[in-house]
Amino acid sequence: MVLRSLFQLKQYVIILLILSVLSVSAQQKKTENGYQWSKTAGSLTTFQPGDAVRIHVWELYEDDARNPNLSGDYSILQDGSIILPLIGRYTVKGLAVWELQEQLEEKLRSYLKSPYVMVYPLIRVTMQGAFNRPGSYRVDPSQSLWDLVAAAGGPRADCDLRKMWVERGGKVVIKELLRSFEKGYSLEEVGVETGDQIIAPRRTRLELNVIIGIVNLVASVVLLYLRLRSGSW
Repeated sequence: MVLRSLFQLKQYVIILLILSVLSVSAQQKKTENGYQWSKTAGSLTTFQPGDAVRIHVWELYEDDARNPNLSGDYSILQDGSIILPLIGRYTVKGLAVWELQEQLEEKLRSYLKSPYVMVYPLIRVTMQGAFNRPGSYRVDPSQSLWDLVAAAGGPRADCDLRKMWVERGGKVVIKELLRSFEKGYSLEEVGVETGDQIIAPRRTRLELNVIIGIVNLVASVVLLYLRLRSGSW
């Protein structure tokens, strides 16, 4: 009886050890490279004023799919609405992607035989620092950092991409941003949210005249030391 209890206790301990290892492994993956990526922003799944909506509309037939020229990027106004062809002003604030797709398809059935709608959220991200065209951009969160950098005109010659960081509300929320994108993560996966600022600092480097001045100073000191040592003075 005692042996049986010891055997059961041993099994229980082994199970606890396995669960602990799995938990640690999951936590390590979650904090890989020092990142504790935040949960995806609500703005990536629900639409908010100041963001935008990318809408693709097709009219489907049995052997053909025709685009009725209703597709485009639509800014979300302060009242939470967008203005669409045929439909007019339509409130999207607070809607999830799938809800807006279903509602637009239903609305467009009054004008199209078989409408098919795809909707993508566009978030606002500000590019600051050593970019050729710093400013605010709307971007699909499924895109990569490189798409956003390209939209900002690419990095300047003195841009230090390795030290890019993300600020939110005046606080740094993601450090060493480049390392995460080297692994192929999207903006959404990394945790970049609407309203965030991506900042790229300039590389610190000595100007040529400063370097020449330092070299001349060192040479003068060495020459003075040699003269003093040789007793020339």
